[in-house]
Amino acid sequence: MIRHSITLHRGCFGGCSFCTISAHQGKFVSSRSEKSILNEIDKVTKMLDFKGYISDLGGPSANMYQMSGIDIEICKKCLRPSCIFPSICKNLNTNPEALTSIYKKANNHPKVKKAFVGSGVRYDLFINRLNESAYLKYVEELIQHHVSGRLKVAPEHTSDEVLKTMRKPSFDQFKEFKKIFERINNKYGLNQQLIPYFISSHPGCIDINMAELAIETKQLDFKLEQVQDFTPTPMTLATVMYYSGINPYTMKKIPVAKSKDEKLSQRKFFFWYKQEFKKDIVTELKKADRSDLIDRLFGKNVSEKPANIGKRNKKSRT
Repeated sequence: MIRHSITLHRGCFGGCSFCTISAHQGKFVSSRSEKSILNEIDKVTKMLDFKGYISDLGGPSANMYQMSGIDIEICKKCLRPSCIFPSICKNLNTNPEALTSIYKKANNHPKVKKAFVGSGVRYDLFINRLNESAYLKYVEELIQHHVSGRLKVAPEHTSDEVLKTMRKPSFDQFKEFKKIFERINNKYGLNQQLIPYFISSHPGCIDINMAELAIETKQLDFKLEQVQDFTPTPMTLATVMYYSGINPYTMKKIPVAKSKDEKLSQRKFFFWYKQEFKKDIVTELKKADRSDLIDRLFGKNVSEKPANIGKRNKKSRT
């Protein structure tokens, strides 16, 4: 645990194909009582090195507190690996009012200056319900009062095809949340950043998908920092696909980047804005006959240059 942080709950029903949290902590979320949480906050405020800031009010996913099946008997029979992918289960209670209450009470503690949310937020739990008061109040409370300057979210990729293998929602939901985040920042005169996390070399992902990711994130004015290369982890669907090269749900072969060169080739697209990677990216896309992607990423003048871009012609001395 991070110092001066408070764990509100354990478990996760997200079911991401690359994640083991549901295997380690369970698919059913176990939430602490409000009294227990507030008692721990009180204890933290009495620590000698406490300066008034709670570093995190969170869990595996920040905003699953007290979320569970409406009819638990239906849950016991359910075989879905995820309660929210490809769509949110109708039997899932996603009301955030209890969490909003804890956020407010934490901030109102006389010895707490700010109680931040440092864990990743699942925006797909509320993005389509902001016309309902409880969900809108939660999002406004979160963004206005509980961001330490940067809010972490994990779209993981931009390609719908890759996102399906990850069991993650469409990137369109992230773009919608980004608009809401910016609107609330503007409303309250805040200058906060939205930090998206992405994965390269996930089973099903190829260089073209990464090029499209680079273009999408560039258009959204991001220069990515929080990224990782896929690592196979025991007990996950993604690892099955990594070693077998097959999606067990469709029984079709999928591409898998395994070698050091294949992984590096994908990872470079995260850093399209760094000069040292530009030449390699252009070369890869030219090999794939995708000058259109070069045009969108770097401009048409780059795609029209010869393949030996960047090399100087040496003139002979007389």
